Amino acid sequence: MQKRLLLTLIFILALTVPTAQAANNVRPDSPRVDFAERRRAIAEIMEAATVWVVVDNPRDYSTGSGFIVGEGYIITNAHVTDSLKAGGSIYVLNEKITARQASIVGSIREDSRSAANVKDLALLRFDPPKGTELPVLSFNFDVKRMDRVSAWGYPGMATQFDIRVERLGKENINKLEAPPVIYTEGAVNAIVRGRQTNSILHSASIAGGNSGGPLINNRGEVVGINTWGHTEEDEGAFLNGAQLASDIVNFLAENGVTPRLAAGQQPMQITAQSAPEAPAIISGVVRHPAQSTRDVTIGGYTMKLPRGWSVGEQEEDTLVVGNDDNTVAVALYLGDLGGVSLRRMASELSRTHEGSSPELDDDLFIFTFRDEDGDIAAGFVGEGDEDDSFFVVYIFGDFENPGIQEFLDSMK
Repeated sequence: MQKRLLLTLIFILALTVPTAQAANNVRPDSPRVDFAERRRAIAEIMEAATVWVVVDNPRDYSTGSGFIVGEGYIITNAHVTDSLKAGGSIYVLNEKITARQASIVGSIREDSRSAANVKDLALLRFDPPKGTELPVLSFNFDVKRMDRVSAWGYPGMATQFDIRVERLGKENINKLEAPPVIYTEGAVNAIVRGRQTNSILHSASIAGGNSGGPLINNRGEVVGINTWGHTEEDEGAFLNGAQLASDIVNFLAENGVTPRLAAGQQPMQITAQSAPEAPAIISGVVRHPAQSTRDVTIGGYTMKLPRGWSVGEQEEDTLVVGNDDNTVAVALYLGDLGGVSLRRMASELSRTHEGSSPELDDDLFIFTFRDEDGDIAAGFVGEGDEDDSFFVVYIFGDFENPGIQEFLDSMK
């Protein structure tokens, strides 16, 4: 454990604390704007947050939709990215984002034989254009029959009429321009129960190419992701289906992305047993060390205190140490995963501190956050020595203090 921590420490300064969502001239939820202004504000957000997903293979291409769920992260359907072949690439773009290559972070498609009522999600990572602030959509779990909703995406039956789409497959993909995002409106017909997940049936028109695009409420909050449609040609009837926001939020958390929730929404519980709270220390210093000793033990780990360091807190599963100058502190916490993935646990801990999305480096998930003094702190989450266990190491204060390396290097 300690060697991985030491190797990772040098990258701490490259990690950033999450920034607030890009401000808009008009907030769609502001009571001071009238109905038309509110709709226009939502449209501006959706035009920047909804993306055209192009899978560019050596001999063919396919397209779908997606939307921004974090800085550099896009959610879409797995069946959109499943068409990627050897030698191919995935690109994301819209009228505000030039074509950017994307990579698949995680994917789930529980039953490829059926389009309806199954989990069908893929998370993409891309490098946002420098100097461009892109909106991150928030999620709302409250959706019911007769709610007004709108679908946003790039259905082929509509985008085919834009001359820019005619260039697809005929020129350098980096020069490709996106057509305008298509908006349709309708209402929630019902929430139906499927084999592995529930679906929102709605009347906002979608077609091939809409897959992976957001279904939003009248406040611009995501209630689902458009995934499938069903038509009875003989009867002229059709149904449009979207996966619930709760499925998306769970999937994002499992893949290390902290989802943004709408006001009043409570975080999804990762298990019946909540994630453990972090050690009480959230300040960059250890106040009034309680004792001074050379060897300290917690769980199966034994460490040596550097000269001038003392123990500030020590319990069965928690250890807080720091130097006597009160300029650096290291907190070690041991816990049980409770059956959830390490990535999910790291995301929950980061969310608790309003931190950055955890990044995987070797076997550790790393995130940064602001402590109570407003200074940057870091968390490292890794698998414990026992089955279904984990550890988290928090580092506060002066990251360059040599005592940190000495303390972590002594772990055995």
